[in-house]
Amino acid sequence: MRRDGVDVTPSAPKLRQVLTLLVLNANALVSVDQLCGELWGEYPPLSALTTLQTYIYQLRRKLRLATGQTGAPFGSRPPREFPALLTRVGGYELRLDDKKAVDAYRFEQLAEQGKTEYSGGHGDAASRTLKEALGIWQGEALVDVAAGRRLSAWATQLEERRKSVLEQRFAIELEIGRHQSVSDEISAAFRAYPTHEAFAGQLMRALHRSGRRPEALDVFRTLRARLVDELGLEPSAPLQRLHQEVLADRSHVGRPLVPRQEGTAQDRAAQDRGGHAPAGPPPAQLAADRLPPAQLPADIGDFVGRAGELDELEAYLGSAGTKGYGVRLVEVHGPPGVGKTAFAVRAAHRLRPHFPDGQLFMELSEVGDGSAQLADVLAASLSSCGTRREKLPTGLDELGQLFRSWTADRRVLVVVDDVLAASQLRALMPGGSGCAVIATNRYRAHSLATGRKIVLRPLSRDEALTLYSGIADARHRREEPEAVRELMRRCEGLPLAIRAVAGWIAARPGWSAARLTARLSGDPSLLLGLPAGTQSLMSTVESSYRHLSHRHRHLLHLMARDCREHWNLEEVTRLLPRSAGATETLLEYLVDVHLVDEEFAPDRGAPAGSDGVAGSEPVYTVPGLTRQALLLLHAGAASENDCAPRQSAEGAVSLVKSAHPGRKRRTTMRL
Repeated sequence: MRRDGVDVTPSAPKLRQVLTLLVLNANALVSVDQLCGELWGEYPPLSALTTLQTYIYQLRRKLRLATGQTGAPFGSRPPREFPALLTRVGGYELRLDDKKAVDAYRFEQLAEQGKTEYSGGHGDAASRTLKEALGIWQGEALVDVAAGRRLSAWATQLEERRKSVLEQRFAIELEIGRHQSVSDEISAAFRAYPTHEAFAGQLMRALHRSGRRPEALDVFRTLRARLVDELGLEPSAPLQRLHQEVLADRSHVGRPLVPRQEGTAQDRAAQDRGGHAPAGPPPAQLAADRLPPAQLPADIGDFVGRAGELDELEAYLGSAGTKGYGVRLVEVHGPPGVGKTAFAVRAAHRLRPHFPDGQLFMELSEVGDGSAQLADVLAASLSSCGTRREKLPTGLDELGQLFRSWTADRRVLVVVDDVLAASQLRALMPGGSGCAVIATNRYRAHSLATGRKIVLRPLSRDEALTLYSGIADARHRREEPEAVRELMRRCEGLPLAIRAVAGWIAARPGWSAARLTARLSGDPSLLLGLPAGTQSLMSTVESSYRHLSHRHRHLLHLMARDCREHWNLEEVTRLLPRSAGATETLLEYLVDVHLVDEEFAPDRGAPAGSDGVAGSEPVYTVPGLTRQALLLLHAGAASENDCAPRQSAEGAVSLVKSAHPGRKRRTTMRL
């Protein structure tokens, strides 16, 4: 790394790891879980969070990177002349005004430019561009970085991309007749990758066209011996045909062999018939005979309520194809377990006739917990649209451009589930004015400033009873009504909790609503852990909780451990040694993430407004089930930390098992 012509590359191995992961994900959120997993694997030390914060501070100071305020709006940009390392909710983001300042992105841009030039019939220009792209490399990818799991995958991906571009350049050079000048370079590539069939075939062609047939045949013998000895494989059929053609000294052997994986199915068929493929990779596009993608999950048969919200959403998105309106977006918010995903899926199925070119479903839960990359989600969707995986670019920006190009003239409905940040949603937006997006969000505050927003409330008492009776069998529907009503009261109108208890009773002939209610009275945490499908209420609360900062977690714990049902701002302020303004900011964010409810009560001391209505002050409440989950999360973290040496730094990281069975261990912050 250079700053004002001065080398400022960090020398400490861990700093280099953090910096590399941030650079390769420039202009996108890198979560704390991802960074800790890269640095320390599955079992980080107790001081991991504090140590990571120290690394971020050192990078900012050494590289003179601008900083962002904690909780700054997603998508905000630093001044153009300054790169910035910004603190985001749940992680960090390296903001670069020009990503071409990074070698990997510059290489990818030149590689795509070379492909475009070649497709347009400009072989000489394409060759020069690809040579310039390959000239950026100064050794193996990330050779001087102590890579963990993520960076090792990045290094492998970059190396494969380098080989692919090298194949393309050699194929172009052979096509325009530069077999003699390029033979030494192909020979060097074949020595570096001795079992790579494409390089072997290109070297055989270059040597044969240069009048060096014995050497071309020797390349085949060398390759075959290595494949048989090391892998137990014979050379591929195209390479064996090439060998026979060199033996027969056929003149058309001189025609170039473009890398096989870049052709379409028709190209491969032509190659099988004639021993060679049409030159150059065709642009990525959906096959004409391919059915449109239809990725929506199955609709829920016993869906209850939300009629008004569904009608509102359908009226807004149903006319998305109207000229002049652009892409329409609806963001669905609500507390954990309120049924945001089920609502989005039901709405999407109702809208299918309006979007004949396809319906895509992108689930971001694994992106949020750090087990997947946003680029992987977008690549999977493009693959379902007919684009072959090996033809896809590797960078998120390039994938986004391809996605916008594919959707530009189509009417496609995109459902994005479990959005963590606006930057994620922005990368997945389609490009066509006839397209529409339904997004379910955990965070109401950090949304795109466009479209409509629908906030889902808990079900009413009657709706809750209807949902319960639809899942329980006939015998349970004849239970004591008062016991069922008490059970529904404990579920607080959350569909996830209602489905969990109804499924529990339906699966156990000896149980009743009264028995389960008595069991919950003795063990309130049981309801949190009951699974409904692949989720439990505990797992959904934990998903939101683990992305909070230490300050927000600390305030939540103080409020949850108190028996007070309602709080005003003054009462919450007394819990913390900070000003009322700072406390209100913390509370507003907790309201935005739906872990605290906010209502407004009349303030008798405030003067009436112009409409004669007195002013109002906010009243805050931690919902009962959410409160229980927060106490369990805190107790779990504290109990595991008590078994380890006590740490002096706040925010030490401990390993806490999820309350949902079958979930992997993950890192959460100790209060």
